[in-house]
Amino acid sequence: MSEPEGRASDPPVDRVALERLSSDDWAAVLVAVRAELRAREELDEPQAAVAEQPTGRLVAGRGRTQVVELLAGDAELAAAVVERLSGPVRAAATGPEVPSAAPDAAAPAAGDDEVVRVRQRARALREERDAWRRRAEGAQSRAEQAERALAEQAAVQQDLRDTIAGLRQELAEAGAERDRAVVRERRRRDGEVARLEADLATLRRAEESRRAEQHRRERATQRRAAADDRPSGEAPVPRVPPGRPTRLPADIVPGTTEAARALLGPGRLVLIDGYNLTLNHRADLDLEGQRTWLVGLCANAVPVHRIRPVIYFDGQRASGVRSTPARQVVQVRFTPEGITADDELVLAVEATDEPVVVVTDDRELVERVRASGADVVGTVAFLGVVRR
Repeated sequence: MSEPEGRASDPPVDRVALERLSSDDWAAVLVAVRAELRAREELDEPQAAVAEQPTGRLVAGRGRTQVVELLAGDAELAAAVVERLSGPVRAAATGPEVPSAAPDAAAPAAGDDEVVRVRQRARALREERDAWRRRAEGAQSRAEQAERALAEQAAVQQDLRDTIAGLRQELAEAGAERDRAVVRERRRRDGEVARLEADLATLRRAEESRRAEQHRRERATQRRAAADDRPSGEAPVPRVPPGRPTRLPADIVPGTTEAARALLGPGRLVLIDGYNLTLNHRADLDLEGQRTWLVGLCANAVPVHRIRPVIYFDGQRASGVRSTPARQVVQVRFTPEGITADDELVLAVEATDEPVVVVTDDRELVERVRASGADVVGTVAFLGVVRR
């Protein structure tokens, strides 16, 4: 029976030697076998059966026996594999006795150096090709891994960009909503302030109207009472022409008690800086006592001089000024929180067009009320008139 075409009848390997190879040497044989099978374009059935097996199944047992039988039965494949092996592994695989070629075999003659060189060159090229193929496969694998990592990184970066864009959009919307809320609140506050200012102006006008009406009634009452005789021994009050400020006669020296008596005539509106007077003349009393003393003093002066006294005290209404007969002829006013008696006095002067006298020693207040046309009487001169 003839040998299959392309196969040598006497393989250059030893079956027993192959089976006894160490694990490292057998791994080298498997690498050479796989490389040779990959290099062939067509494989017969035994060769394909080995090529399709995973390397792990060819290391031992049935798989190793299958490779040994393939090499022992395929001299051409065994020769190509042997050429791929290194010297020690090749010696171990071929065994102690390597059958020599038959005289009629197609082996090259001993002197055919050119054939040997060609085979050696072919083997070197195949090894180089296999090495480059392994390098290419490794490079391809690394390139694929790099591409996957790059794609994953690009996806992560895109997710981050999308997240940042979303956060910026939310921040912009929040900022716009905050600005709209600020505008709405500012408009509401401005409207509220405008309403409060309008209400305050209305209340001030109503208060001014009430005061003016009260002053008119008081003046009418005092004019009717002006026909009564003055007490005996009292010097006649010098008559001064009406005006604002009042023009005193040339023979009266401003700032004197005589000038004060001329200014504090019948029907004259007199605005008194309460604590400025009491602290300068009755500081020995507590605040309640000071207020009571000044109200009584002015109440006694009303029927004598027929003046219209209005006393201004700093602070809220105090318990020291109770409803008394004296309190009924003397107006006492306490300033609201945050407003001083000086401010109230200036507002009262500006709220009327009639002649008005302000009693105070406060220089700043004197300048402010004189700028509005009021007459000013010092506290000493005022007391000199009302105590008589």
